[in-house]
Amino acid sequence: MVSEIEHNDIGGLTNFSGTGIFNEVNIKRIDSFIDDDASEDYFLNSTQIIQKYGYDVEAHYVLSEDGYILKMFRIPGSGPVVLLMHGLLESSDDWITTGSNNGIALRLAAQNFDVWMGNARGNRHSLNHIYLNSHQPEFWNFTWHEIGIYDVPVLVDHVLEATNSKSLIYIGHSQGTTTFYVMASMKPQYNEKISLMISLSSVAYCTNIKSLPLRLLSDFVDEFYALLMKIGVYDLFGHDDSFQPLETVLCGNTFTAFLICKFIESSLVGFNYAQANIPRLPVIYRHFPTGISLKQFVHYLQLGRTEYFQQFDYGPLNLEQYGSEHPPSYPIENITAPIAIFFGEGDLLAVREDVEKFAQKLPNLIDFYTVPNKKFQHFDFLWSRDINKLVLAKLFDLVKIYA
Repeated sequence: MVSEIEHNDIGGLTNFSGTGIFNEVNIKRIDSFIDDDASEDYFLNSTQIIQKYGYDVEAHYVLSEDGYILKMFRIPGSGPVVLLMHGLLESSDDWITTGSNNGIALRLAAQNFDVWMGNARGNRHSLNHIYLNSHQPEFWNFTWHEIGIYDVPVLVDHVLEATNSKSLIYIGHSQGTTTFYVMASMKPQYNEKISLMISLSSVAYCTNIKSLPLRLLSDFVDEFYALLMKIGVYDLFGHDDSFQPLETVLCGNTFTAFLICKFIESSLVGFNYAQANIPRLPVIYRHFPTGISLKQFVHYLQLGRTEYFQQFDYGPLNLEQYGSEHPPSYPIENITAPIAIFFGEGDLLAVREDVEKFAQKLPNLIDFYTVPNKKFQHFDFLWSRDINKLVLAKLFDLVKIYA
């Protein structure tokens, strides 16, 4: 068990004074959302944010079977054990960047849950390996399949061992749901270690995604993958030191974060500006996005052109890799842990046709909750301004039953 204060190299806020769209009326409108907590939190790393709001925090390091060193954060409590697993381009930070009133991890901690936050290989907290480094192409030779069969199981085991518990509550967002499904289907013994799985924006089948940019990429995924591999691109957002200056310019203050970064995010996953947590946007985008492998992203794009929830498609090499011409589908019937799915009508990635198709195959679906907000989108499950009313009230009802 290791307690740690992380180094903080964050620079200053970007100051912006402009004309046109930044007229006096609009500036006053957005400026009215600025608060001191958000401005202060922009300069803090995740450990410092947690401590600022009055909680102890621990850092734990876990070794995967294939050599990746994974970092976990714990907010210790005497109540039920909860493991939070982030989505694509996310990290453990995204459970806390909206602050003490809205951050899911902090809201759980406030009710004395023993909160653990995992980090998959490749994000800013898990860039180490026992013999590879993150500048080597070999480091990035993984998809969310490996996260599901290696990372998530070892994180579950570490939490159970550290807390001397037989089971835990698992809450996943987006890829955090996909990787759970991989683990529970491929290693069915782990179902017994899960008292409840809550799936925020469940992603398995992706046939009907409505995000136009991702739809287009999915249609040309082979060409896209081949091109980036040819020019030596193996990871996306994998080195924060090269990406962060651009992020600071674009998202480092409330004005540009709302008008530029929120627009880019919404263009990919769904527009719901009414739920934008405007004061926290610079803090949110200071920690998001973070590293993934190109292959990991491509695996999702591949699902957009198939009707199956399946392993990575190696094309002509499938016969060598799998012994068949087509990638194996995940055995959903093995997923016997109790699962509650939370669905948003405005989510362009996890759309109703795909989510319901998957839900109908689950042996132990205990709830399918549609958020009562017609435009509720993919990242609203983490960052929406009304998350307490729209998501957490239902979530807490469930965890109290299954704790």
